[in-house]
Amino acid sequence: MKSKRKIPLIEIITILGAFLYVARSLYFAHSSLSIGDEGAYLFKGLVFARGEFAPFEDYGYWTNKAPLAFLIPGEIQYRFGAGLREARYFALAVSFFMLAGVWILTNRLGGKNWAAIAMWVFALSDANTSIYSQALSQGLVACMLTWVFVCALGEKRPLWQLIVASLLSVVIVMTRQNMIVFLPLLVLYTFWQHGKKAGIWSLASSAALFILFHALYWPNIMQLWSLWLPESLTPFLNYSRPFAVFGYDTFEIGNLSRIQSVAIGIQHHFFILCGFAGALILFPSKSKWKSQSQFKTAIFLGLSFISLFALHTWASLFNQFCIQCFSPYQMFYSVAGLLFIVSVLSNRVSDSKIRRALLVVVLLLFAAGLGSYYFQRTGEWSLAAIQFPRVNDEGQFTFASLGEVLTYIFNLPLDVQKRIGTAFTGVLVGILLLTVSWIIHRFALIKNWMGQNASLATLNLFLLVGVILPPAANAGMYATPCSTNFLTYYEQAGHALADAIPPDSLVYWKGSGRHIAMLLYMDDVRFFPPQITAGAGYVRAGDPERLLRFGLFTDEMDLQWRESADYFIIWKGYPNTTLDDFQNDPRYEPVPFDMENLNQCEDVLYLFRKR
Repeated sequence: MKSKRKIPLIEIITILGAFLYVARSLYFAHSSLSIGDEGAYLFKGLVFARGEFAPFEDYGYWTNKAPLAFLIPGEIQYRFGAGLREARYFALAVSFFMLAGVWILTNRLGGKNWAAIAMWVFALSDANTSIYSQALSQGLVACMLTWVFVCALGEKRPLWQLIVASLLSVVIVMTRQNMIVFLPLLVLYTFWQHGKKAGIWSLASSAALFILFHALYWPNIMQLWSLWLPESLTPFLNYSRPFAVFGYDTFEIGNLSRIQSVAIGIQHHFFILCGFAGALILFPSKSKWKSQSQFKTAIFLGLSFISLFALHTWASLFNQFCIQCFSPYQMFYSVAGLLFIVSVLSNRVSDSKIRRALLVVVLLLFAAGLGSYYFQRTGEWSLAAIQFPRVNDEGQFTFASLGEVLTYIFNLPLDVQKRIGTAFTGVLVGILLLTVSWIIHRFALIKNWMGQNASLATLNLFLLVGVILPPAANAGMYATPCSTNFLTYYEQAGHALADAIPPDSLVYWKGSGRHIAMLLYMDDVRFFPPQITAGAGYVRAGDPERLLRFGLFTDEMDLQWRESADYFIIWKGYPNTTLDDFQNDPRYEPVPFDMENLNQCEDVLYLFRKR
């Protein structure tokens, strides 16, 4: 009698998760509106690939990021065609290659079950599928970091793979300089895990490539690092500092903006952030690890994630430039956090009363953070729904809403109240989950449910809810009139704009960052390089000659360019520029230009020429 073949259930679940990730990535690639960083990287990269300018070139385009952030997407467009579609299809290929690496790693570190979990964590994450399907450097860095881990993590890695990992880590830094702290950590890990010989090869190969990159772009490449170093200690680097007063230097950023940025990050990366904190609390003692190799790997992954998290948190939340970058910055290195979670939770975690109490506090804090993300949608409801018992002046037992308490006792503004209300709601949901977990274990409804002990099972329950809730709550929110047709409409508008401007025209650009990618469809017109930057090329003050050398500009320089340009592309929302300046000035005449279907989901651009 033939035995029945066992259905490979876990493999099927893994494949379904991967297919869902691919499907959702394709959807976002065809529907997500372009942003300034995407357009600027693509346009500058194409200019560099064509040889019209070079990274860090004097009086060229401002190279505010490491050169490969521009050169890689630029070279792809130069080889396969310029445009948003080509760039995003390349981003999809990079994203799928990254996912393959994640499967290899999670299977290696935690087994088939963890590999399946990882596929579904990525597939259900709106943030991951959206960001990685756009032509942004987050996807490039995340993919390269994943394959550094593929080559370096674990025992008895071949020497050639360790060298590849070391070289690739330098390529990561030369794509985004903010990943610099990872480079020495990898070298130290190679010494610790793989021995002296491998460590020396890692150090030598990474140092040689790092020096080579700097030699190619010396000396102007130092502008990547000079802004990080104190001027008083490095006056010899002043040549690489623009000494400009940027517009964001005068921003007044309130604490509410920072708090909401954290809430967004928690909602987007709940599994990574909450899981990492939980894994730290339950970190096994050295004797409980399956092998010393896994212990060393977990230490390396944990230090990598903490170091990168600290650097990017400082750069976003504690600076003025981009408070809302806290969440997208996590995309560069979140795979390190995921692998740390897998490494720790796949071993026998440690538990105690102190650890358990700390875990409960942390889980409730994350629940509050997740709840506060939804303050605009459920804030007023929470203020009315949450009731506190009280005794009135007449001695009667009654209730007061949370909104009444915050208004009449604490005198807080409504905006603050709604955040407190939703955070309180999150805590209540967290308490409910803790109660459910306690009941299941107290009455042994399911033996060893979701883990080896109560603490781990409770953490798993929170992670499960944190992964499922965001996409469920956001279902249907991403549909726009341009959904799945955005790339087609964008191409039509870009070609129409190119057709409306004669060859060799000098073009004055005042479009938004979302429109920059439309310039990819022009290859025979001239621009003022400092204008083609996502939100930061304009500065409030500085020496004009010095600013121009770095690719920056002020209002005075802008007025000079307006006098010398032939055609003018204007977005009515551009700061310090109004549409009336061109519509009511007899020196300019409108040029017929129709964005057609793109008008359904994108702001209108206006085109003028000098009479």
